[in-house]
Amino acid sequence: MRTVSLSEIKANPIILQEITDILTEDGIVCIPTPSGYKLMANLESAKAVMSMIQAKRRVKSAPALVLVPDSSHVENIADTVSDEASQLMSELWPGSVTLLFAAGEGIHPKVRKALTKAKGWLGIRVPDEELAKKIVCAFGKPLLVSSANISQKGGAESLAQVKKNFGRTISLIVEDGDLSVKSSSTLVDVTREIPKIIRKGAVSEETIQNALAV
Repeated sequence: MRTVSLSEIKANPIILQEITDILTEDGIVCIPTPSGYKLMANLESAKAVMSMIQAKRRVKSAPALVLVPDSSHVENIADTVSDEASQLMSELWPGSVTLLFAAGEGIHPKVRKALTKAKGWLGIRVPDEELAKKIVCAFGKPLLVSSANISQKGGAESLAQVKKNFGRTISLIVEDGDLSVKSSSTLVDVTREIPKIIRKGAVSEETIQNALAV
């Protein structure tokens, strides 16, 4: 496992290319985010996705958050994109709003089955946090993202715990010490006729309603 500091990656753009190379070659990287350390893998690689799921010991309840460079990628991985979903994407992305879609046929069948068998949906977001946005835009394709913790256990805020749990799985980790977790993204179910907030988070209900009214 290679380790680099957050300050190093900001000062040396070559490391960003190294990260995209790892993701392209089915590797897993770990980065700090406002909601803890996160694992990242290429959504298009069944090998990388299953490796992440197995490392997290979440065979029965796989991670289901996908980061995309921009909204144009959603149609390739979501089953249906409603007018309301398009409106929210236009008004609130990049941002801390995760939209819940039924997974589309553009996802490898093995990956689609693993990611949706627990909850039946796929969460998609264009990130606004600096590092995650740089990585997904440099990679240019959807990334599966999940908290760097073992199933049903905490520890994604602790750098030492993350290394202990995933040291043999991660190809590269961007270190930023122990993290103080802030608000998570707001989850909005857009599979229904009227979008519904499933989890309150960083973006308020009022902001969601205003975006839909535009």
